[in-house]
Amino acid sequence: MDMAFQVVGIKREEVYIANIVKCRPPGNRNPEDDEAVACLNYLRNQVMLVKPEIIVLLRKCSIKKHLRKRIWNNSFKR
Repeated sequence: MDMAFQVVGIKREEVYIANIVKCRPPGNRNPEDDEAVACLNYLRNQVMLVKPEIIVLLRKCSIKKHLRKRIWNNSFKR
């Protein structure tokens, strides 16, 4: 990960990495909705404390959980 930041000219100290869940579910599976919801207030507090200029969602799981209610379902309904 550090190498990826270096390539684009970002120092690792300038990056704060957070996760929607605070512990990995059994078997390293993707978190269920209720597991993500259980940790959501903690994540919101982290974001409020850090006050990031930019938030980047990585991996399908986090992107899908965030966009599903806003875009995902509406864009692909037929």
